[in-house]
Amino acid sequence: MVQRCRFCGRYYRPDPRVGERQKACRRESCRKARKILAQHRWTERNPGYFRGRYPYVKAWRARRAARQMIQDKRPPRKPVYKLLFLIPGGLSPDVIQDEILFRRIDNAIFTATGAGS
Repeated sequence: MVQRCRFCGRYYRPDPRVGERQKACRRESCRKARKILAQHRWTERNPGYFRGRYPYVKAWRARRAARQMIQDKRPPRKPVYKLLFLIPGGLSPDVIQDEILFRRIDNAIFTATGAGS
């Protein structure tokens, strides 16, 4: 089954989980246009949804701020690992022949390589 995108006019194969309900192809510009159109339609159907909500939200934030549940500013990022290398036997750094470099593979996995690799 092939459908035509409402936004760019190209033909596409819809996601089988959505089927005939899918209206836009997978291109980023078409998905954004579909989202904007959906939001516009929703606000037209619910015109008063956001009116008068700020006093309620402001009071809720004041109650929560006492418990420090809301962070308006992000705290400075702390380092994940602190590595400390000790040079054995009181040797100076000039005596060390190899340099070890660490490369991040994953959030918690590092690999150690020499300076030549």
